[in-house]
Amino acid sequence: MVLGLYCRDDLLAREIEETVLSLRMGAGCGEKPVRGMDYELRRLASLPGAFEDMTEGDGGFFLILAGEKPEDAIAAAERLWLERPFLSVIYVASQAEDVFSALPYPFYHLVRRFALEQDLGAVFKKMERSRPPVQRWHTFLCKNELVRVCQKDILYLESERHEIRIHCRDEIMTTTEPLSQCEERLKDGGFARIHKSFLVSLYHVNRMERDSLTLDNGEKLYISRYRYPEVKLQFESYIRHLEFL
Repeated sequence: MVLGLYCRDDLLAREIEETVLSLRMGAGCGEKPVRGMDYELRRLASLPGAFEDMTEGDGGFFLILAGEKPEDAIAAAERLWLERPFLSVIYVASQAEDVFSALPYPFYHLVRRFALEQDLGAVFKKMERSRPPVQRWHTFLCKNELVRVCQKDILYLESERHEIRIHCRDEIMTTTEPLSQCEERLKDGGFARIHKSFLVSLYHVNRMERDSLTLDNGEKLYISRYRYPEVKLQFESYIRHLEFL
């Protein structure tokens, strides 16, 4: 992602650049580096130059508008939104009252200069949550051939005698790999062992009860009584992790 910085106040621009670098390195406030911080900060000489800096190769573009009076920042943002309605503009307010002036407008985030590190840290976390998830793929041995399956397409795995059925959105595949081996491979992808015969993707769980859960396709699967406490904790942890829900 690209962060375009437009700021006519050189001192404030340096503060922002140093804060972004600090957040990337995890310095200050005892914070860890922001996960996945692969943002490039570009200083813009003019606002029309913002769109010239947006190239097809950019994974996303966010504009930081700083050092402007609120009325000037709002007017500039409105001109930009006429051309690019979905442009994400982050406004850095120098005074507390400037924040209230900007509140009625659809800025992506309002940053207070006197809390620069804290607020920019919140911006980066918000940006991470809004990123499309990376597609993960897994390979299974099915009928003497290797088959790649997108993780998001897997609803659950079912053990039936000496075979494992992989229930996907549009098909059911069969593999001879042990369920325990599949569980080891999928456990970091939000899969939970709810029964000795079932390994379920928590991504597809719509509702969970004490003895069963319902998937987003309407299927109902039963949970072993002794596994319920652990499955409940896994599901709650998974939901908390998906802060965008």
